[in-house]
Amino acid sequence: MDRLPLGDYELFRWWSAHAKSWGPPDAGWRAWFGGRVIDGLCQVLDEHLAADRLGNPAAIGCVPRLDSEAVVDRLLKMTAVCVVLDKGAALLPARLVNSELGFPNAALPRLHDMTPAANGEALLVGPYTSSEATEHDIEPVRVVGWRGAGRKPLLHAKLLVLGEIDVVSYGPDDGPGLEGLRFLPQSVWWGSANWTERSRSHLEVGFMCNDPSLAGEATDFIADVIAFSEPVGTTCAGPEPNLLRVQYDDDAMAEADREHYFAHLEEEEQREQALQYFEWVAESEDASDDDR
Repeated sequence: MDRLPLGDYELFRWWSAHAKSWGPPDAGWRAWFGGRVIDGLCQVLDEHLAADRLGNPAAIGCVPRLDSEAVVDRLLKMTAVCVVLDKGAALLPARLVNSELGFPNAALPRLHDMTPAANGEALLVGPYTSSEATEHDIEPVRVVGWRGAGRKPLLHAKLLVLGEIDVVSYGPDDGPGLEGLRFLPQSVWWGSANWTERSRSHLEVGFMCNDPSLAGEATDFIADVIAFSEPVGTTCAGPEPNLLRVQYDDDAMAEADREHYFAHLEEEEQREQALQYFEWVAESEDASDDDR
């Protein structure tokens, strides 16, 4: 039996697919009610992709299910993306899973020192470990929670943070610093709708806001969801996070610091000896000139 989408019933037609303003005057915050709320998400994604910016468009999010081709189309246009799904999702967005996209862990402070486990162990970082060993791209799609359907704890949050990835400088204002990637959150989408084709037939709500405080908190929450997540190919029945915080070899670090310190002292001594030599040469030349 064909079932008419709930948003197409007369009572809800004037709600469906029409954005409503909310929040402070001229804030630009919007809400969607009724049917086809997922179209509002697509509109927000289109606006984000079309915006002028210094960095590159990026997104992080979490949602129980994602199979909307329209949403996937737009996520594939991002420079970097990571979306975490519930491990029990029946369908995975294959085009996004198999894409070359990813999200640099270094761009999120809560993930910058987390790497995939090797044989269940965290990476041991020593004084000569290269940055390539700790910096990596997190897969564009990951999963979290429990396998299967039925009564179980769910990843039920439907949350997307849109922003950009740019190169920023770290260190003192009055001296040379380091450069690194940083994700700059700009707006948040949240609501009741899964990002699925079926959600267009349901009565849903969706909200968009660019409040910096909310965007920052949402970013931290999603970063923790990513930290708790697993690759889509996991065979674990329950939560088994595979991103582990690196461990530092403190003894090796201390020994390297001592070696560096003594090497510095030696360089200073050699520099002082060189200065004394050149001063002696200069004084000798002056004395020779006086004798003439």
